[in-house]
Amino acid sequence: MRMERIEQALEQCEAHLSSTSTYGTQIENLLTQSLLVLMYAEFEQKIESLVQERYSSITDSPIKEFIRSCTKTIHGVKTSDMADLLFRFGRTCKERFKERKKGNEPAETSYNNIVTNRHDVAHAQGSHATFREVKRFYEEGHVILDFFREALFSEVYSAKIQLPNVSR
Repeated sequence: MRMERIEQALEQCEAHLSSTSTYGTQIENLLTQSLLVLMYAEFEQKIESLVQERYSSITDSPIKEFIRSCTKTIHGVKTSDMADLLFRFGRTCKERFKERKKGNEPAETSYNNIVTNRHDVAHAQGSHATFREVKRFYEEGHVILDFFREALFSEVYSAKIQLPNVSR
């Protein structure tokens, strides 16, 4: 799931680093750390918005409010956290997510590298990842959000395509 804000930031940073020949400098490191924070924030917002989209059709206001309050407690966006969140929607959702990730280990690793490196930035350790590495992490890892969405909405999709049971 590509995200416009991240795509634009990557383009702008790459253009700046190229035009100023600042690869391998403190400027690259600072831009890269900013990108990691941006990516994490965008991932977190996307996960929350997908969950909101999933429960938006519920008409029972108290139930809807309860689910909304539960999404406020989303902490962490590693793939293990995403799987735990999906489990709240049922074992099937979590299993579908795990199945989609299977065979896509490089995507999962890249996605989690963004989360881990951002954690290092946020907690004063800093990150030593380069711009090119972070760009590659995003290019390879953004599909994890597609897998999350597919798993979250899997029962909705299957319900829409199931044929009614017609007795003769």
